[in-house]
Amino acid sequence: MDLGFLLHAIIPSVDSAAILITFLTYLAIAGSILPGKVVPGAVLQDGTRLHYRCNGLFALTLLVALLGFGAYMNFISATVISDRGFELLSTTFIFSVLVTSALYVAGCRSRNKSSSLKPHVTGNLIHDWWFGIQLNPQFMAIDLKFFFVRAGMMGWLLINLSVLAKSIQDGTLCRSMILYQLFCAAYILDYFIYEEYMTSTWDIIAERLGFMLVFGDLVWIPFTFSIQGWWLLHNQIYGIQRSK
Repeated sequence: MDLGFLLHAIIPSVDSAAILITFLTYLAIAGSILPGKVVPGAVLQDGTRLHYRCNGLFALTLLVALLGFGAYMNFISATVISDRGFELLSTTFIFSVLVTSALYVAGCRSRNKSSSLKPHVTGNLIHDWWFGIQLNPQFMAIDLKFFFVRAGMMGWLLINLSVLAKSIQDGTLCRSMILYQLFCAAYILDYFIYEEYMTSTWDIIAERLGFMLVFGDLVWIPFTFSIQGWWLLHNQIYGIQRSK
C-alpha cells in the first residue's frame, strides 16, 4: 500500500465523525427507550447495585434493519464503512482519547462517595488516565462502561457487514469470506442473546473506566477483531491443490 495514500486515509474527516456520532447517538436513544430485561448488577461495597436494561439484541436487529432499508432505498451506501475504514479507525481512536480525558477530569472533580462514582486517584497521571478513576461513570443516566462494550460489539458486526457488501460489489466474494461472516455473526449474536451475563464480568464489576477499557471497547474490539475480513477483502483465496 502506498505510504502517501495510507497517511491520507487515516486523517479523520467530517463524514467519519458524523458516522461515529450518529452510531453512538442511536445506541444511546435505543438503549434508553427500547424494551428489554432489566438486570441487577453485582452488589457494590456500599451495598448498592446498578441495574442494566439488556435490550442490545433488539437495538442491534433494529439498527441492521434500518441500515438495510436505507441501503436498499439508496439513502446510504452499504459500503460506507468499508470505504472509510482507516478514517473511522483514527476518528474512533481520537474520540477514545477525548472521552478518557473527560472521564479523568470529571473523576478528579467528583466528590461523590458512592462505590460507583467515588474517585480513586493515585496521583500518578498516566496510571489514573490509563486505568480510570471511577468504577461506573455515567453520562445522561447512561452507564458508559456497559454502553461502550455494546458499541464495540455492534460496531464489529457493522464493519463485517460493510466488508461483505464491498466484497459482493467487487465480485470477490469467496467461501472463506462467507464462513468468516457466519462465525463472527454467531459469536456476536450469542453475546447479545446472553447480554445480561456481561453485567457479572470483571470488566463491569471491578475495573474502573479509563483509556484501557474505552480504547479496548471502541477501537480494539471492532477494528482488530475484523482484520480477517479486511484481509479477505483484498486477498483472493484459492483452493489448495494436492501434489501429484
